[in-house]
Amino acid sequence: MAISTLGSWSLDSLGHTVALRVAESDEAPVVRRLAALDDAPPLEGPVLLAVSDGEPVAAIALLDRRVVANPFVPTRDVVELLRVRAEHIHGPGPSSRRIRPALHRRAA
Repeated sequence: MAISTLGSWSLDSLGHTVALRVAESDEAPVVRRLAALDDAPPLEGPVLLAVSDGEPVAAIALLDRRVVANPFVPTRDVVELLRVRAEHIHGPGPSSRRIRPALHRRAA
């Protein structure tokens, strides 16, 4: 099957398929494994999981926004997607809530 190209760009350059989803309770071992690979404590509470080409590569805790990721896989872009999606799902993270009141006081 032919792949269409435009200059040096091709459909192959789109890279990996990434899915972001809330981790189910039976996926706790997967999230713990990511934390162990990242040499970090396990995440607590609801977790958003990033799966790249069928392989879990990173996760973010929705309450405190702590991230764990597989250090053997490039995950910078995936982690950024997790942070943006976590904010969509749960609103601004804990640090954002602390900053906003100070900004409102300065403006007043």
